[in-house]
Amino acid sequence: MNHIEVLKFFIEDTLSTYSSVNHGVFDEIRPQILKQIQLLPGFKNLTEKEREHYYNVAVREYQSVNPIEINPSLSLTKKGFRTWLTDQRKKEMPADYISRYLTYLSGKGRSQKVIDEISSSSEKILSKLGDPRSLQRFYVKGLVVGSVQSGKTGNFNAVINRAIDAGYSLIIVLSGTMEDLRSQTQLRIEEDVIGEGTLDIKKDTKGDKGVGTRRKFGEQGDKEQPVPQVFSITSYRSDFRKSVKESDFSLNNKNILVCKKNTGVLKNLLIWLSEYLNENKEKHDIPFLIVDDEADNASLNNLGKKGVEYASKINGHIRALLDLFTRKTYLGYTATPFANVLQDRNGPSANRWQVSYRLNGQQAEKTFSQVDNIFPDDFIELLSPPSNYVGAKQIFETVLDDSLKLPLVEIVRDSEAAFPARISIGDNKYRAATRDDVYPQSLPQSLKEATQCFILSIALRLSRLAEMRDSSLANPHHTMLVHISRFIPWQNRTKEQLQLYLLELKKDIENDLPNDQNRIYGAMEQVWSRYYANIVQNVRSYLPDGYQDEFLSSRNFGDIKNLLIEAIRDIDVKAVNSETGDRLEYSRDASGNGKKFIAVGGNRLSRGFTLEGLTINYFIRNTNYSDTLLQMGRWFGYRPGYVDCCKLFTTTDAVDKFDSTTRTIEELEVEFIKMNRLSRTPADFVLRVRKHPGTLKITRPSILKNVATVKWSYQDQLVQSTRFQVNNADLIQDAWNAFRSFIGEYASVIEYSSENGFFLINLQAYDLLRFLQLPNTFIDFEIRAIGRFIELCLEGNKLKNWTIAIKATGDGGVLRASETGLTADLKMSMRAGPKKDSGKFRSLFVTDGRFSASGRSANIVASGSDFALLLSESEKIKAEKAFYDEKDKDEKNNRTGKKANIPERVYREEMTDDHGLLVVYLMDLKYIFLQNIGDEEMKEMIDKNGIDTSIPLIGYAIGFPPISPDPGGEYVHGDYGIDEEEAAEEWDEQLEATED
Repeated sequence: MNHIEVLKFFIEDTLSTYSSVNHGVFDEIRPQILKQIQLLPGFKNLTEKEREHYYNVAVREYQSVNPIEINPSLSLTKKGFRTWLTDQRKKEMPADYISRYLTYLSGKGRSQKVIDEISSSSEKILSKLGDPRSLQRFYVKGLVVGSVQSGKTGNFNAVINRAIDAGYSLIIVLSGTMEDLRSQTQLRIEEDVIGEGTLDIKKDTKGDKGVGTRRKFGEQGDKEQPVPQVFSITSYRSDFRKSVKESDFSLNNKNILVCKKNTGVLKNLLIWLSEYLNENKEKHDIPFLIVDDEADNASLNNLGKKGVEYASKINGHIRALLDLFTRKTYLGYTATPFANVLQDRNGPSANRWQVSYRLNGQQAEKTFSQVDNIFPDDFIELLSPPSNYVGAKQIFETVLDDSLKLPLVEIVRDSEAAFPARISIGDNKYRAATRDDVYPQSLPQSLKEATQCFILSIALRLSRLAEMRDSSLANPHHTMLVHISRFIPWQNRTKEQLQLYLLELKKDIENDLPNDQNRIYGAMEQVWSRYYANIVQNVRSYLPDGYQDEFLSSRNFGDIKNLLIEAIRDIDVKAVNSETGDRLEYSRDASGNGKKFIAVGGNRLSRGFTLEGLTINYFIRNTNYSDTLLQMGRWFGYRPGYVDCCKLFTTTDAVDKFDSTTRTIEELEVEFIKMNRLSRTPADFVLRVRKHPGTLKITRPSILKNVATVKWSYQDQLVQSTRFQVNNADLIQDAWNAFRSFIGEYASVIEYSSENGFFLINLQAYDLLRFLQLPNTFIDFEIRAIGRFIELCLEGNKLKNWTIAIKATGDGGVLRASETGLTADLKMSMRAGPKKDSGKFRSLFVTDGRFSASGRSANIVASGSDFALLLSESEKIKAEKAFYDEKDKDEKNNRTGKKANIPERVYREEMTDDHGLLVVYLMDLKYIFLQNIGDEEMKEMIDKNGIDTSIPLIGYAIGFPPISPDPGGEYVHGDYGIDEEEAAEEWDEQLEATED
């Protein structure tokens, strides 16, 4: 244990006697603990100042790590599932590898709650894999879903450690299609599982590392309790190539290989494993596990649409590999499971899988049988990220999650000229840009400012170095990602220009006077004021519950100004692509300082690869693959001591796609949780994903290519208008006039429920369809698809009756009955417009006139009970009781002692399938614009566009009850409209996966 670990142990032990803990307690226990440790080995030779430093770091680390919460993983299993991992089996099974790994994680400063959940979830996953001690043949297929950059690697390394303990003797980790990612994964496996391997990349030195420094296995390990060492013949520098397969590799050992999803590599494996078979033996009889990282990328069968006999190369090789073994498990990991559950799911093929290769200089062929598919029929496990994780839901639009969004996103509007996605061919016609077009001649201003932000972020982190020194949470590296194009010439040219720009900045910073406001220091202070002043000062107010970071000390520009010279020193610009051969190798110098990289890249930096100390992201990549776009979010993850340094410069189009994908994932996670509660199966979840309308927007087109139709459904869903156009006065007026006119038609039958605070209109479905056709201010709201779904319901004699409910008891201004045509006055709903410091929300509002309901959540529903309008009192009480009974089982809710708010689904799910509910929220437009008195920019926007703020903004929330059988309709999409850019990008990825 190092100094910080020892002190944290003493702190935790001392605090265990306290009934409550506040900041003052740490000063109170300081003398006691410093006295206890002063004679311990490693402490007695330290000065009093050094012991004080270690204590202060340990306290901050403890305060940052201890509050972290993490929910347990959830799972869906196939019908009739029974685990082999009984209590008796657990007692008999060794725990050498997993206990060593968990102990190692503890020493790296991980929260004990997180370590406990890694232990628990990995055991749950192991219990669903095939039993490696079984004498019966088995083939188990599972999928683990976690958030991007949230620690999936840590989980699958825990599973691998448990699998070795359980008896799996050959494990192949498939790690993306890029060698950079494979090498990174190899190093992580050596550190977390094997315990030995490459220590210094440049010198290629090898030795004990990671878990191996805690306890050694094998011949050099514990003599009294010997544990077989797991071997890896792949290394940081070498995948499974011909020279490797001819080396001393025995299946009598426990082996783990880290391989690319590459046709040449997988072919080598197939040939070697088939040749290793004994005579008269068709298959290997050792327990075999494939762990497929980024399982939605390259592994799936994109040719299965042509029939059972067809498979894409990577998929065919994986299936042939699996069929070489009698006892095998396929375990996929991904953050975007859409493609995995939408993939073609053909049965076993009668055809043999043919592989061509060179043998003694001659062309040879070998045929293999295949397993039918790698579809996760047996189980799907959903991992929850810890509360200190910053992911899509903390940055982009959500409906259910109401945490305040971190203002990290800055909208880029000047990149099209420098990095055009399309080229003019005259007569207002365009074509997609190609790698042969003229690439950028100058950097856009936004990229220059992003580079200045990177320098400021380094200086800010350097200013906190003394406070974080010796903490296991400290990251010494600094990285900026510039993701501008998949075209290599564009990347290389951008690298050159960035190098020239950095030289210019370095010269100015080193030579100008720090107090000269008219030169570089003045310019840098302006950049600080625009991008950093607010977030650095107020970052704690943006952190979600359970996220505490005691290293985020406040700073102003004066605190960091003198560190700019050091900050800009030794920044290395790399173009990470196949042409340059540039690589990101993170190592420390003799003084312990890390690297400073600006990484310019495309596909090689888009999936799985971890960029250490990433702060600034300039991301204007144009792609229609929204699930891939989410995977490109290398900025998601953990940023102890520097989350307020981070910025994402991106386009409006990218924000829209991130928002859409985030909302869809959020909704499907809720479905998963519900299905887990109801003990449903993977097949049920697959069906739900397939029918979710949002899935069509985010799934890789090749998965659906040439498919005539795709099912979709709104049953058992809440659908809301979440975005509005607020800079078009005529549109707002037309929507309000049409709404009042429609309401006027029903004046004689409008009821007012004073108990619930709603005006109610009961009408037939066809009248509701007419209401949905009224003019509106909605952006990205699928009125036509919703209308078509209701029509399909009517064909099945469902949703014949509807109620339009108009909310009358908001917190906004009063609308008189004479203005609305209703029978009484109402108070409008109140939704806040974006403040000046709200980043992308403000930019999109002021510049594009786009309003999302708030900076916390796009949810316009005022209260979950709004959807109890169609229930009787007894039905409402019954629904609430069932909800609280379920919550009482939740240990986390019992700990907090808070009574949970009841979500709308609790009531909506009790509605009958012949009656739907549309709730109208009339939002106070004056408050949206003028919540802050004196906001001159908003006043100017009102005057410029002639906005009448006395008119409300109209929002809909439509509650669809559960409907069985599901009337789900079909989107006809033909070839899915793949354009040249998409087709070319997919071709590039296929080339990367097939390079030998």
